[in-house]
Amino acid sequence: MTPLEYVERADRELAFGRRRQAAALMWKATEAAFAALARERELEGGDLLALAQALDAEKPVAPKRYLGGLVAGKLLHDYAEMAGLESCELQDAYQATRQFLMERSGEPE
Repeated sequence: MTPLEYVERADRELAFGRRRQAAALMWKATEAAFAALARERELEGGDLLALAQALDAEKPVAPKRYLGGLVAGKLLHDYAEMAGLESCELQDAYQATRQFLMERSGEPE
């Protein structure tokens, strides 16, 4: 699935109140987005942190944009695994990840 397909599924899960499933899908979207970024640049994509740092170094105008997207997605992954975020933290991480993925796709929110 593409990152946007994951986001659409995540939004549906969230609408039904299935927050952990939505969070897991947003993490999958984040992974898919970074895999696509790695392919576009012919980079290794296994180490997402190193990849995000390399991408941020390419564009110093928007510092830590990729790292921020990765960290927000990782928070959702952790929530899906352990349900350890407060509701407001989940919402913030979800929206930050969604915004990052929409910007990456070039489509308006």
